[in-house]
Amino acid sequence: MKSLDISDYTVIVAYFLFMLGVGVYFMRASKGGKDFFAGGNMIPWWVSGMSLYMANFTVWIFTGGAGFAYNTGWFAMFYFGIGGFAYWAGTALTAAKWRRSRSISPVEYTNTRFNRPTQQLLGWVIAINFSLSAGVQLASTCKLLAPVLGLDITLVVLVTGTVILVYSFLGGLWGVVVTDTLQGVILLATVFIVVPASLYLVGGFGALADALPPLSFDHVYNGVHYDEYWLVAIFMIGVIGFAAGGAQKFYSVKDEHDAKKVGWLAGALGLTGPLIFGVPPLVAKVIWPNLSEVEFFKPYINSNPQDLVYVGICLTILPNGLIGVFIAAMLSATMSTLSAVYNMVSSILSRDMYQALLRPQTTDEELLRVGRIITLSLGLIVTVLAVVFVHSQFGIFNLLVTFFTLFNIPVVVPTACGLIFRRVPRWSAAAAIAWGLLSGVITRLLFGWDIAPQVFLAFALTFGVFATSYWTGNLYKSNKPLLAGISIVLAAALSLLLANSVYSNVSELVRVLGISAGAAIGLSLFWFAKLFASETEEQRSIVNEFFKKLDTPIDVAKEVFGQGKKQVSTFPLVGATTMIMGLLMSLIFLTDLSKEGYPVLGGIITLMIVIGAAMWYFGRKSEITTAEQYKDRVQDH
Repeated sequence: MKSLDISDYTVIVAYFLFMLGVGVYFMRASKGGKDFFAGGNMIPWWVSGMSLYMANFTVWIFTGGAGFAYNTGWFAMFYFGIGGFAYWAGTALTAAKWRRSRSISPVEYTNTRFNRPTQQLLGWVIAINFSLSAGVQLASTCKLLAPVLGLDITLVVLVTGTVILVYSFLGGLWGVVVTDTLQGVILLATVFIVVPASLYLVGGFGALADALPPLSFDHVYNGVHYDEYWLVAIFMIGVIGFAAGGAQKFYSVKDEHDAKKVGWLAGALGLTGPLIFGVPPLVAKVIWPNLSEVEFFKPYINSNPQDLVYVGICLTILPNGLIGVFIAAMLSATMSTLSAVYNMVSSILSRDMYQALLRPQTTDEELLRVGRIITLSLGLIVTVLAVVFVHSQFGIFNLLVTFFTLFNIPVVVPTACGLIFRRVPRWSAAAAIAWGLLSGVITRLLFGWDIAPQVFLAFALTFGVFATSYWTGNLYKSNKPLLAGISIVLAAALSLLLANSVYSNVSELVRVLGISAGAAIGLSLFWFAKLFASETEEQRSIVNEFFKKLDTPIDVAKEVFGQGKKQVSTFPLVGATTMIMGLLMSLIFLTDLSKEGYPVLGGIITLMIVIGAAMWYFGRKSEITTAEQYKDRVQDH
């Protein structure tokens, strides 16, 4: 395998500086909180779609995900392929509704749709969930970088975390989505070279298929069980997760039609997952069946060496110079996700916590200042968490899956379904969150259930109490004895389920705690039903007004351009920047490059210049046409 040389380090440093430059450039696009958190609703759909795609995976997919693929073989290809279909299903459910909500934070609407306590509960749970996950994602990035760069892993965490934080702090959502788009171009250009080159090592896809073990749907990886039910659970979480988690990308574009395009583009890009993420680790499984015998992996043999197989493949097949581009591409994945997390969580804490609770009269300019302060604080917290996680023996893949499955269902079900279900009362979301979180803690952390049954039960309880809240509220008013009987039966059923669970090889104390919690969930139905029934006509009228807003299409001329917003040039900017990056990469030819590296590098540089030129040319025409389209309509208003 090759080691990095001066050309690789030059590319990496230049990439860091370039990302910081983008943040500085887009400071001017953020005049207030709405610009910083929602891009003034002027983000082009193709930029937002690329950003949504990039924001939902990190370098973790090249480390923890690669290690998972190395161990589970063809099974991992199903996991990598789920994302695209989940994007499309989630988009169909809520994309247009998010744009019509006229929000600038993912939980802003819940104050009107539900109530203030629900808004606060959702905000804190989302902030904690995404902060923990971001810490794992940053840790996975640095786990890959440290051995390649030959630097201390803690130092790498601190430097990388600081760069991501600075450009998120400066540029706001505009800085996030534009850098996501540029990073997407770099990432896809690089991996589409890695895939065919890696297949060449084993004689093509047919030879790879013959050399691998047959498909199995039963695997234990680092002590965690994975099977076909886990795949179903991940798809369920993905669909409802994108329906809720794509909010910022959906409401930052001009109208509901563009919001749908955002999701369709992200889904189409997601379908490439098995090819670009799955093939290289499977090649590694064939050429390195025993990692302990490969010199590169020996120093990490006691700390999940399989997490480094993707980078091992790249160091084997890529020429120097392009290795630096690969490292930059890996960085781009995590930088995209973390910058999106910082901006989204900052919008929640600024808009839904600070402004809603402490200072309702906050101006848009003050909201911008508060958002930047919170972004800075959040970035520091995530960086510290990454330092802790990077030394964990539990494994990067298992850490992320644990956080993802424990928190997502209780949060995303009421967040997404609140836009869809019109009759559910205002306290329904709080009940769903409470039931989902408690069931997850009991089954996963106390009883050690597999992920799939944990997710299925959490979804059944979360969605069940939410979707039936209208009827249980009415039952509280009309027939309290029957409702009490239903609560008792539910409590008994949950207690029996936990008491007789095949996963319940636990101490008696833990068993008693779990059974008691199961009974508490069932009995709490009666108390929640009282809250459901307490909704007044005035509160219901507020909810009805909210859904009238969701039924009202966006008037772009009035609501976007009519508010004084000016179109920010993105297509020409991204295109010109892509061309410049391609030209700068051509300087690698001045170094001591091997002959076999010339065609590979020449191909990727030519591709970037051609794509950049097309974006610049067609982008200018598109933006001129759009400006003329709305000019007369704005004057009419």
